[in-house]
Amino acid sequence: MAQFKSGERVEVSSNDRGFRGSWYAGTVVRREAKNTNRYVVEYDQLYADESGEKLLQETLDWVQLRPPPPPPEKKVQFKVEDEVEAFYSDGWWEGAIIAEHSGGKFAVFLRGFDEEIVLEEKDLRLPVQWVKGKWEPRFEQVQREKEVS
Repeated sequence: MAQFKSGERVEVSSNDRGFRGSWYAGTVVRREAKNTNRYVVEYDQLYADESGEKLLQETLDWVQLRPPPPPPEKKVQFKVEDEVEAFYSDGWWEGAIIAEHSGGKFAVFLRGFDEEIVLEEKDLRLPVQWVKGKWEPRFEQVQREKEVS
C-alpha cells in the first residue's frame, strides 16, 4: 500500500465514464482517516464551481494516486505510431501519434475522446507505469528502445 503525505504532489486517475485513461495533477491535502487508504486531494486545474474560484477536492482511494512521473533522462524524438500521454483538457490522456506536422506539432488520436487533435511536442510525454513504488516504462517504450539500440 502506498503512503502519501500532506502537501505531496500526485497525479490522479479516474474510473468515471469519460475520464478513463487520464491523469490529473493535484496535491494531497490529508489522509481521510488514520487507518484508511483514502486521501483528500485538491486538483491543480479542476474546479468545484463554474466560476473557477474554488479548486475541486475529492476523497480518493490510494490506487488512484501516483507521484508525478520524472522527466525523461534524454530528449525524446517522437514519431508516428508512438504511444504517448498528451496534455489536453487539463489532464494527461492516453493516445497515439498518427501524423507529424511542421513546427514540432503532432496529430494525436486520443482514445478517451475518440478524436484527433494537433499538439505541440511540449504537450506530449512517453507513458510510464507506477509499479510497486517505482517507475517502469510501458511495453511499447521498451520495444522502441530496443529498436533504436
